[in-house]
Amino acid sequence: MAVSSPPEPPKDRIRQASVLATASSIGLALVIAIFLGAAGGWWLDNFLGTRPWCFVIGLLLGVVAGYRNVYVLAMRLEKSQEKDKKDAP
Repeated sequence: MAVSSPPEPPKDRIRQASVLATASSIGLALVIAIFLGAAGGWWLDNFLGTRPWCFVIGLLLGVVAGYRNVYVLAMRLEKSQEKDKKDAP
């Protein structure tokens, strides 16, 4: 009795999983950037005694960085979709 290897998943499923992983990371990238900016500002406020200015600046920088991350991930997702359309028969 010959042992056969398990069938490989279709390429479409692999592409779908990749797109789903990128899309699901968009929200996480936004939240993490905002949290890190606010936490860094809060820590700096406690260290320097400048409450609430560093927190506000850190929060704003976190929001900007978060939206930049969303933009970069969205562009990556769009390029992936365009490549899939080109490769499709």
